[in-house]
Amino acid sequence: EPSLAKALVNAFGGLMLVAAVFKFVQDLLTFVSPQLLKLMIQFTRDPTIPTWRGYLYAVLLFVGAEIQSLFLHQYFHRCYRTGIRVKTAIISAVYRKALKLNNNARKQSTVGEIVNLMSVDAQRFMDLMPYVQLMWSAPLQMVLAIFFLWQTVGVSVLAGIGVMILLIPVNAVVAVFTRKLQIKQMAYKDERIKLTNEVLSGIKVIKLYAWEKSFLKSITEARKKELTVLKWSAYLGAVTSFMWTCAPFMVALATFATYSLTGHDLTSDKAFVALSLFDILNFPLSFLPMLVSSMVQAFVSVKRGKK
Repeated sequence: EPSLAKALVNAFGGLMLVAAVFKFVQDLLTFVSPQLLKLMIQFTRDPTIPTWRGYLYAVLLFVGAEIQSLFLHQYFHRCYRTGIRVKTAIISAVYRKALKLNNNARKQSTVGEIVNLMSVDAQRFMDLMPYVQLMWSAPLQMVLAIFFLWQTVGVSVLAGIGVMILLIPVNAVVAVFTRKLQIKQMAYKDERIKLTNEVLSGIKVIKLYAWEKSFLKSITEARKKELTVLKWSAYLGAVTSFMWTCAPFMVALATFATYSLTGHDLTSDKAFVALSLFDILNFPLSFLPMLVSSMVQAFVSVKRGKK
């Protein structure tokens, strides 16, 4: 059975693999800064450490941040360039297929549906490219962050992990509702564009019989249905973004509270290093809603493109 996803992987998998290498190196370099920060704090607290080590740590922090930024920009550059190529390929494939449709196929696929495939669905594949690598990068960053947090604050990090685990079922429910809303939205969009094209193609007859108001009413009703779905999608996106924005703060609060309540002394080196690691943990947690939304939209577009 023909598969749009497999065709895209075969055509652009090499480009995404190169981007994945840049992303992997950047993810590893991200965790160098907290370790250097720990050494820097220890240097300021211990007067017996030679002065040249402080300069060395400062230079290494700067060089590490520069290299990390370089690899991250190369990653996004390749992702966006691949996204443009994917969008162009999908538009060309849909247009080529539309020119070869027979009469039976034209009855099943409306003009509005074809237009949406070439504009909306193709754009969603392009929007997915910068986030698709997070499917493996986000778990990698979370595992490494939790590992270094375990070394810093010990078993107290389990409280933060518990907060993250509680958010997983919520994320699954949001993904299900998002998929349902996307399917409804595309159906209403197809209906609206079909009506608009019918009006434009038969505008002479509509003007002759003064049917403007009735057709305008039909298009307006179709648009209202689409706007209702878009409104609920926006509400759902806002709730999800708020929840995942608060997640790093709740994880840090649970971890530090548990660490202090268990009788440990929260020193400056542990606190600043842990905050730096929580800041790293914030990136995959904040981008997870975007990944879920983009994946759901791309999944809906793949099903629509199979026709």
